[in-house]
Amino acid sequence: MENQGLIQRVGSEQDARGWNAVLTDTGLARLGETWPTNLASVRHHFLDHLAGVDLGRLAAALRNIAT
Repeated sequence: MENQGLIQRVGSEQDARGWNAVLTDTGLARLGETWPTNLASVRHHFLDHLAGVDLGRLAAALRNIAT
């Protein structure tokens, strides 16, 4: 992705040993183009299998994991 100009490596401000992948303007444009297909895939392969699950609670749990 870096070779395609979609991301660039930027040194981590929190950990001098680490690097972050940062979306470039080109990468953001590509994401905008592919977002509908990606969303449909996530719905088909993940969300459609969660019948009866409280999606609000799932979202809260995933937020807790992310932070």
